[in-house]
Amino acid sequence: MSENILTVENVVKTFGKFRALDGASLSIPKGCIFGIIGPNGAGKSTLLRIVTSLAHPDSGHVTVNGIDVEAYPRKALTGTGAIVDSPAFYPDLSARLNLDILSRGHGKKYRARREELAEYTGIASWLDHRVREFSLGMKQRLAITLALLPESHFVILDEPTNGLDPNGIVDIRNLISNLGSDLGATVLVTSHMLGEIEKICSDLAILNHGRIAAQGPMEEILRRSPVTLIRATEPDRAEALLKGTFGPRILSIRRKEDDAAVLRVETETECAAELNETLVKNGFAVSMLENEPDRLERIFLELTGRESGVRNEVQS
Repeated sequence: MSENILTVENVVKTFGKFRALDGASLSIPKGCIFGIIGPNGAGKSTLLRIVTSLAHPDSGHVTVNGIDVEAYPRKALTGTGAIVDSPAFYPDLSARLNLDILSRGHGKKYRARREELAEYTGIASWLDHRVREFSLGMKQRLAITLALLPESHFVILDEPTNGLDPNGIVDIRNLISNLGSDLGATVLVTSHMLGEIEKICSDLAILNHGRIAAQGPMEEILRRSPVTLIRATEPDRAEALLKGTFGPRILSIRRKEDDAAVLRVETETECAAELNETLVKNGFAVSMLENEPDRLERIFLELTGRESGVRNEVQS
């Protein structure tokens, strides 16, 4: 059995003259929370639709648990729950009836799992309410319950925090973060909110123009050309010392835009401790040493060529 729950190999998908996916390849290890981000038109939704057999690739292969999705969709997707497009709930029916109809579930075992999951996702007291009475956050909880109902070991959630208020975002974030430890599920999630992806995902792929621009463990991606912010006495002399000591290991060094007393040092690899040690040994007082915030945003912008004015959110 494959150690990857999902493998995508050189998938191409075109719509007329538009190539939505252009040889996309990625793999998702079992047990992780895997995020996919990308600008508008990058191919995220198309990729998810192909993975869930809602669309078919022009070429390439997709396997779930080592089984080809194109050749054996039902077998491959057994144990997979997906919310790719917003579920078309029946607004005038109760949440319980919606779950029963949309999951096609029946029997004692199913009903027990339905009640257990409703309790887990926080909608147990709302099962007899009509869905039209639900807030957007409650509808998202209902959608996640639906995705989990087939005894899912692989859960695919497309933009699960889209449109939620801050409290709703935190609630859904916490729910997704616990799916692995509580239910043993591998989770694939897309979002246009980079900060949320950075908080909840252990692994990441950045999709751009139908290709994977980067993928791997989140911490490895965040270590790409790290930026350290340093406040030290005599910043001019400190800058000269660091340039002379570290040479080409420093990719760039300049003053922070909103605080000229702070050096913004971009390096090939993580070396904040070495930077600090060098300054201190040479008599400089270092009063601030920290990673630049919004690291994922900066890396995303570098890899996708987006406008620098984008702040912590990208179009889905």
